Amino acid sequence: MILVVEDDPQVARLISLVLQRGGFESQIVADGDSALHRAMAARPSMIFADLTIKGMGGEQLCSTLKSNPETKSIPYIVVSGDSDIAEKARVCGADDYMGKPFEFDDLIRLVKKYARAES
Repeated sequence: MILVVEDDPQVARLISLVLQRGGFESQIVADGDSALHRAMAARPSMIFADLTIKGMGGEQLCSTLKSNPETKSIPYIVVSGDSDIAEKARVCGADDYMGKPFEFDDLIRLVKKYARAES
């Protein structure tokens, strides 16, 4: 399962649809606090998360998950339209980043690069 953390319903649905077409299962949450709880409970194979989400922001969510021994190995991909996305992703410890708007091929490429095999 791939966790999609995105507060824009249209973008969240689009990412989920692309993942589904690629043969991947996903779950969507719209805020950082829900994402943290879901990541701890479900241990997703990877996380795509926007930087600007309600509650705990994307950078804090990333830092929190990456500093926890139980979740630090989950690949975390920052998704954002920010011009300094690479720097923000590096600072919080994200594994990679994807700019908005994004190409469907880029999304699937990142999944194939990082997602652990579904058990």
